[in-house]
Amino acid sequence: MSHANDRLFDHKLAREWKLKKSRAEKDKRMTLQEAIATLVEDGDSIVETGFAYVRGPMAAYWEIGRQRKKNLVGIFTPGGMNTAWHEFGGREGAHVAYVGVEMRGLISPFRRGVEAGTLKVYSEWSHGALSLALRAAEQGVNYVACKSMLGTDLMRTNPYVREAKDPWTGEPVCLVPAMYPDVAIFHVHHADKYGNSRIWGPSVNDTAIAIAARKVIVTCERIVSPEDIRSNPYQVIIPHYCVDAVCEVPYGAYPGDMPGMYYFDRRLQERVVRVEWKTRESTKEWYEKYILGTKDHYEMIQLIAEEEGMNVLEYMKRLEQLSCDASYFGLGYWGVGGERDWKYEEVAKRAI
Repeated sequence: MSHANDRLFDHKLAREWKLKKSRAEKDKRMTLQEAIATLVEDGDSIVETGFAYVRGPMAAYWEIGRQRKKNLVGIFTPGGMNTAWHEFGGREGAHVAYVGVEMRGLISPFRRGVEAGTLKVYSEWSHGALSLALRAAEQGVNYVACKSMLGTDLMRTNPYVREAKDPWTGEPVCLVPAMYPDVAIFHVHHADKYGNSRIWGPSVNDTAIAIAARKVIVTCERIVSPEDIRSNPYQVIIPHYCVDAVCEVPYGAYPGDMPGMYYFDRRLQERVVRVEWKTRESTKEWYEKYILGTKDHYEMIQLIAEEEGMNVLEYMKRLEQLSCDASYFGLGYWGVGGERDWKYEEVAKRAI
């Protein structure tokens, strides 16, 4: 079998794959465990969807860890809490624009892997250029020309891009090749059994990724009827003919944010990223307890709730109500702050 990097920019292989893929409306419902076992293969490239802690398919990422998938190649724009796999054989390398969880902290397992040489960084991109690579695949063109990355060392170190002259102006442009990931996993608000998927709020790169990826898994907060989806087709971001599996996974973005439904668990994320992943040994202890030591996403959440001494899901739902202006729900907007605020002490200040 070819390496994931060989498939990643193979236009001919990608088109052959797409032509063979059925566009029929058929029932694609299955459990998350079945979807991961069937569609995620050792050595596959997996592209990040959503935006870091916003609408990321966290339940699916943890399930990949439970099933001990090996030698995966990440495509991060950005990369978040799913980057710890490599310390346990799960990730071989990555193509990156950014890895981190913003104000929650840096991802120590990723840094340790890069510094030790156990995690390969195959290419570095600007956010814009990596998005354009996926957009080129969506549009069916072999490459696109842009100004992003010109004048930076990324042009020298990235083996996939080329500098050329604009045939009309003679100005330099960066040629970005179309990128075709093996697997994309999306967490959405609603989907029907065929895979037509509804997203509230920003879709980020997901419209392009759904077309670009060879295999697509959709996890959703709720499976709804096809009639429900057809009643408002303008919210359908991912069409059924891109999708290979549909899994109903309520709270599947936790501990991340699901716009309009529940807020991200900042306390948990900070504790994990800044404290529990601080060393390889502490990361291994966390991984064995919360991932390998639980049978599924809900057992993991139950364990967290018991330790917190509270119903974390209800608390996150309440925070989302406080953080969002309800009048904007369904209009592609989520806000922070709203009319009320709440106090918060950073985990790192208490733990260090």
